[in-house]
Amino acid sequence: MDNNKTPRTYDEAFLFAMGETNRTSNSKKRALLFADFYDVVPVAVNDEDGNEVDVILSPNHVEKFQTMLAKPIPLTVNRPVQEASPQTMSPTLDTVNSIGESGAYSSYLRKRSYTELTKDMIEMLNQDWEIKPSQRFIAARSLIGSVIIDTGNHHGLLILALEVYGRDPDIDSHAEQHSSTGSTRSVGQNGFKIFTEGSNNSIMLILGTHSFNALVTASTRIDNFVDQPECGPYTVNFGVSPPSHSKYKLYLDSESWSDSLALEKKTNLQCIYTHSRLMQLRQVRTRFHELDTYSASRSTLFHGYLQQPITVFTYGKNTTSANSGALSSRFLAMLATSVMRDGRNAHLGKNNVENLLTEFNKESKAKSVIERVLQLFGDNNTIPIIGNTRLNFIAEELATLLASYLSTTNKKSVIPSLADHLKSY
Repeated sequence: MDNNKTPRTYDEAFLFAMGETNRTSNSKKRALLFADFYDVVPVAVNDEDGNEVDVILSPNHVEKFQTMLAKPIPLTVNRPVQEASPQTMSPTLDTVNSIGESGAYSSYLRKRSYTELTKDMIEMLNQDWEIKPSQRFIAARSLIGSVIIDTGNHHGLLILALEVYGRDPDIDSHAEQHSSTGSTRSVGQNGFKIFTEGSNNSIMLILGTHSFNALVTASTRIDNFVDQPECGPYTVNFGVSPPSHSKYKLYLDSESWSDSLALEKKTNLQCIYTHSRLMQLRQVRTRFHELDTYSASRSTLFHGYLQQPITVFTYGKNTTSANSGALSSRFLAMLATSVMRDGRNAHLGKNNVENLLTEFNKESKAKSVIERVLQLFGDNNTIPIIGNTRLNFIAEELATLLASYLSTTNKKSVIPSLADHLKSY
């Protein structure tokens, strides 16, 4: 035996057995949590040349393993069999903490409390928006911070931001479009369904009820599959298989649910949170002449500027930049602020538009688009915002120009900020 070969340390042996030797430091840390969580140890097997192979065993099985090595027979590798019945497979606890224990954000999850969605909760979520307009705020608040559990694959997804959309176009102008037959996606008899729409890298993750759809716009895996959150309208790191909807469970953040119940008791409710009204608006690109475009319908788990998805209304916030994106966003925020303050009577002032144009330091497409707004005033100093289709066309053009700015900021700034904040707990 070659005595010059140094035996691996405990951690080195464990990482070798897990196939983690050449992985990142964060991945190694998560793997080492496995030993404590399941009470297993690495066991070294050496040949006469000093070559070492490490395996993981329960401490109770080490002695028996040693005895069996004295009379070796060919190894049998056991792999999971998809056809195996649930009764023959080892039980797994599909709870938020059990699935998130080895993930990058386990410290955050341990500080929270979760409650599985019940039939009574679903009934409360399904209240009619037409009879109870404040229900949009309550629904958005209740679902934020929830965790979706895939009980089949033991995956989990923490919802960091979502937007609610009424399913009736008479109530919400941004409601899902009806098919040619006049129907919309069914959420089944239970009144709640987790599903996806789209394909490839353009998949939207939706929590659906009879009254509304909640689009997930920021999320992160809580298991050890992916370290970085996702931000934007598409969710590609967590799939939902259409034939297996029943295996997905939703666990509500207990504090969010409690907060939503408190909102329900309030009268004349106009928003989800009393602060940052602008940040509660959905990321939309159309219908800036409709009142519900400016209704608070977006809920976020964290409220820092870079801890939530950037929208056409917020890109220009907290910056002194005079680039086309920032100034286009400030124009749209100008519309939103006026509508949130004055409702249907909101007007856009000519002086405000002229002052904004002076901030451009060079000619650009965005500047030429905003200059067209001045033509709408004629001899007037103000023009209405709600119902003004000509103003809407210009606003929609600016929103389209903003798309690349939002995507870049979400990727370069918001996602790292969210990851760092979650790890700080």
